[in-house]
Amino acid sequence: MDPIAFAVAMVGTPLVTGLLGASLLMIPPFAALIGGPLYLVIGIPVMLAYMARNRPTPGKWALLAFKTQLLIFTPIFLLAFAAGGNFDGTSVFLVFGSLFAPLWGAVSGKIYERLERDFYKQTI
Repeated sequence: MDPIAFAVAMVGTPLVTGLLGASLLMIPPFAALIGGPLYLVIGIPVMLAYMARNRPTPGKWALLAFKTQLLIFTPIFLLAFAAGGNFDGTSVFLVFGSLFAPLWGAVSGKIYERLERDFYKQTI
């Protein structure tokens, strides 16, 4: 794993999608402020564990981000729903996270793929 490419991919993705998505996809730039910290706090350990055993591709990053997002926010949504409480906030994270997680995963994978140096592509 190329540590520089990994750091740039993980930190740069919310910023890139927030800035470009605001104009191209009509995504509010504050989405990066809301989801970015969660993406980093949860995504970095998940991706490090995944990359310890597997070679990442943008598609695999997107799928892993989507699965992780569902694994975390579906139970929270269901608990809020079962409690009969206000689950609007959790449903927002579940719905928008289900859209953004694979998008950010794919963008992270693409950034990593483009920046990864050949030295790190070979196993020891």
